[in-house]
Amino acid sequence: MQGCDVYNVLKKIGATHLHHANSVTTSCTFLEQRGLLSRGFVEDHGLNQTAQSSDETDKKYGIWHRIFVDHVDIHDRAGRKKGPNYYGPVLFVFGLEILLGLPASTETLVTKMNPVHWRDNQSESDRYFQSAEELSKSIRFGNFDKMLVIQTPSGKLDFPQREARIILDDPKRQVSPGKDACSHAAEQLNAAAAIGKIKASIERRECQSGCICLQKYATWSVQDMNLYFG
Repeated sequence: MQGCDVYNVLKKIGATHLHHANSVTTSCTFLEQRGLLSRGFVEDHGLNQTAQSSDETDKKYGIWHRIFVDHVDIHDRAGRKKGPNYYGPVLFVFGLEILLGLPASTETLVTKMNPVHWRDNQSESDRYFQSAEELSKSIRFGNFDKMLVIQTPSGKLDFPQREARIILDDPKRQVSPGKDACSHAAEQLNAAAAIGKIKASIERRECQSGCICLQKYATWSVQDMNLYFG
């Protein structure tokens, strides 16, 4: 599908933005490189990124060089049941209109389920919606498993006008050596944005009533805090 096809479907279900969550380390790489990058692009160019449990699956099923985005903020929507976004505390937020200005030859697909649940014997039609009409009949606002996977010719999705809006989790924890995790993360992100000449707007997340992210973050090991916020 083309970006405009997916845009029209998402617009009809009330989506207004696209979202990508990641670790501080990977997000700094994005800011330095001036856009979201596929994990394959980062690896191919020897850049820094935090390993993810889904990496081998992404390579196996040919999506290692695609960029993943969601039509909802998963932390905001699922925080009362699941806590923080599994992929990281840094959330990049894009206007939905970014789908209308994708580079020529970009392919925009939407998964029918999270790729971690794919099986070897599935066909492309089992994994992806094949048309805007099929997608429109099945997607509802908040379907987390229906993920956009975008493949641009360069492996990059540039920040529009070199501006990046970021929502940053505040776990009320520290990272080694005793620094406030949120403040430390913001400092690193701003430094990376300066290198990439990106105008970054960073706001602390304000959770909905009942969000359990702080309870979840309280159980994280020091190593995990350093991995995702350090």
